Amino acid sequence: MHRKQLDKWIHGFHKKSYQPPKVFVISCSDLSQYLLAVEYKNKLEPISVDGHPIHFASLEQVKEELHRLDVERAYLRLHNSYDEFGVETEPMYHDIELTLTTH
Repeated sequence: MHRKQLDKWIHGFHKKSYQPPKVFVISCSDLSQYLLAVEYKNKLEPISVDGHPIHFASLEQVKEELHRLDVERAYLRLHNSYDEFGVETEPMYHDIELTLTTH
C-alpha cells in the first residue's frame, strides 16, 4: 500500500463505526532494519513509496513516521529467523504493542 493511500485512509471521512487500520512494524531477530505494514483484508501490505517498501534503521525513526501519519497504535511484529525447525504449534512471530504517545 502506498504511503499516500494510508494517509488518506487515516485522515478521510469516517462513519462512527470506523476502526483505524492495524499497523505493524516488522522486524526479524537477525535484521537491523524495520518495515512498516498495514493489515488489509486479513493480509499485511507493506507501506511503500514509489513502489519500494519503506525501511527504517531504528524504532525511533519508525515512531517519528507513525506520528507524522497520526497512527495512534502500532504493533511490533518480531519474527524469529532461527526457529525455522520449531514446533508447529508455536507462533512464527510475536506481536508487541508499541507505545507511541509522547509526553
